[in-house]
Amino acid sequence: MNIELIGTGSIGAVQMSASTLIDNKILIDLPNGIVKRLKQTHHNILDIETCLITHLHGDHFFDIPFFMLEKYFKKATNITKIICPKGTKDKTKTLFDIGYPGEWDKVSKLAYVEFEELNKEKITDELNVTSKIVEHGKLKPAYGYIVNIKGKNIGFSGDSKLCDNIFDIVEKSEISILDMSVTEIKTKAHMSLYDIKEICKKYKNKIIVATHMHDYTREKAKEEKIENLIIPEDGQIINI
Repeated sequence: MNIELIGTGSIGAVQMSASTLIDNKILIDLPNGIVKRLKQTHHNILDIETCLITHLHGDHFFDIPFFMLEKYFKKATNITKIICPKGTKDKTKTLFDIGYPGEWDKVSKLAYVEFEELNKEKITDELNVTSKIVEHGKLKPAYGYIVNIKGKNIGFSGDSKLCDNIFDIVEKSEISILDMSVTEIKTKAHMSLYDIKEICKKYKNKIIVATHMHDYTREKAKEEKIENLIIPEDGQIINI
């Protein structure tokens, strides 16, 4: 299985906003600018069958309109599934209508699968998804995911403070891709390097991959040299 960290940064970082591609066909989050980055790195947008949206902040779903446009320009006939929180389609349409009024019906080639909870939901023959409510400040709902593909579990925290469901995601996954926005500061919306160190210590047999990093967090984490923590750069590929 091929896991590619397309973007690993927070909204204020030099790196692209956090987004992960699995086997070139499952994309976790569609943040600002990610469609351009996929094109720059020679990915074919039409290969992407499913997109999972963790929550409705701009740096996690604002590129859905540009994903739609790319499919339209390439005359795509396949329908991409967008697995997303309730209300995503309406918010995306509002966003699209601001930028490209009157074009929605012509351009849309997506199937929105909106949910409140997923429990081993069968998305394709190879893909099952379980959602986990996480704690991301005032925004509700916010989700993490356990993605089961080809019998292996990959965990995604989305944006979240350290909470019980983060531990549950890590316990049930061989590899977990986790928000590590800040260093030692405690926030109500994100995990810190301190939190990730706690997770790495508790689950020494698990692989933890940091994402959604501020620049200073990334540099500080590199200095720590935590054995089971991967601090990826944009475009880094992990095979499991």
